[in-house]
Amino acid sequence: MVAPHGTPPQAGSAGGDPSEASPRHPERPPTRAGEAFWWLWGGQLVSNLGTQVSLYGVGLWVFQLQQHLLDFAAVAIVVQLAKILALPLVGPRLPHWRRRRVMVVANGLGALGTLTLAGLLLAGGPDGGPLSLGALLPLQGLAAAAEASLVLCFASLIPLLVPAGGARQRANGLFASSDGLVLIAAPFLGAWLVGIAGLRGVLVLDGLSFGLALACVLLAPWPPAALAPASVPSRQDRGRPASAWAQAPLRFGRDLAALWRDRSLRRLALVGTAMAFVYGATEVLFPAWVITALGNGRLGGALLVGGLAYGLGLRLWLVLPPRLWGRAFASLLLIQSLALMGAGLVVFEGLIPLWYGGLGCFTLALPVCLAIVQSRWQQLVPVAELPRLLSVRYALEWVARLAAFSGSALVVDQLLRPALAWPHWPGWLPQALGTGPGRPMAVALGGLGWVLVLALVSQSSRPPDLPPNQSPKLPPKL
Repeated sequence: MVAPHGTPPQAGSAGGDPSEASPRHPERPPTRAGEAFWWLWGGQLVSNLGTQVSLYGVGLWVFQLQQHLLDFAAVAIVVQLAKILALPLVGPRLPHWRRRRVMVVANGLGALGTLTLAGLLLAGGPDGGPLSLGALLPLQGLAAAAEASLVLCFASLIPLLVPAGGARQRANGLFASSDGLVLIAAPFLGAWLVGIAGLRGVLVLDGLSFGLALACVLLAPWPPAALAPASVPSRQDRGRPASAWAQAPLRFGRDLAALWRDRSLRRLALVGTAMAFVYGATEVLFPAWVITALGNGRLGGALLVGGLAYGLGLRLWLVLPPRLWGRAFASLLLIQSLALMGAGLVVFEGLIPLWYGGLGCFTLALPVCLAIVQSRWQQLVPVAELPRLLSVRYALEWVARLAAFSGSALVVDQLLRPALAWPHWPGWLPQALGTGPGRPMAVALGGLGWVLVLALVSQSSRPPDLPPNQSPKLPPKL
């Protein structure tokens, strides 16, 4: 088991409440713990929505000013990189900090960035034209780094806020699926705000979201076990100078190596990273394919079916008992892979009921798969180790999403489009894949199905689910 900085975790604390493993912690009321989760989850949902709306809104605003698509892409890339780079700095130290204080500071930093951007905009005149990209990108990066710290902090708090069992399963489902809900809503809300209120409307929403999230953190009835640091700093850690921040990447690399040596965690990290890559690329490729090949009418129907299926999947996760999902993960990934592979075959474009059925099955499985991965991380990792190892997890997944966003267009334009136009393929291949508008995006979606199949193969020899109070033997911390 990975030992934290300081006192090692007690046996049987994996994914559970320390009050269940140690008599030193008095039993806390479950209702109060659940109430704290709802306060923090609501604040995190609002904060994440504000950050994502700001990402799309600011990018569109910059694009409208300069008509340079590269400027739009620069905002998205800087935001994603800032989130990734924040993890090695925050993750190794988070177990020694009071998580309530971390969430207050992170929300305050996000609000400070928004207020600074608003001040620069007001100083530039009514149109905000003089505001440069060089001034905008660092502020967006600051808000993104604060949001990454909030996500990591809240994810590691769930076992301390919600009792084990069905309540924690529902909490993990809500936490894991809220990111998908935000990613669906944020592009449309950001574009709408820029269209009717310009950058000022985006900044007002972003500032209000950080303020509301901060209020939720302050007003939440935190249980005592969640207020204390997860572990006590060792004498060596307390004696480190301020320059020890420079050693954060080295400690992060050691955490990654420790995770990689454990078979169960390595497989879980691999499948989660593959899912993040596939889902990120789908966000780019699917709407581009539908608009290009099938028209805006089909896109509207797809949004409706996808939204209903996503809500149904989340509802099923919340109401069905945990034992029903224990062995369903592989089946759900297989369904999603088959739905994506079907997009690569041109015959399914004309079979409208079957096309919508595949879309519905893929989207229904999405929140359930995310929730299963989130629950399994908490099942395998002791509470005191969650900040460090979850920072490794999110770094891998966010790098995969960044690669998906930046690589999707490159693969379609530079590889698949010329390949499908090559005249020397066997006759049956162009007939199966199609050569019309949008087919390169559809074939790319089919390729993503094979990525999920590879992830599924990596899980084929996964050990059985662990009982609630057991954890795998992890290598000692270096």
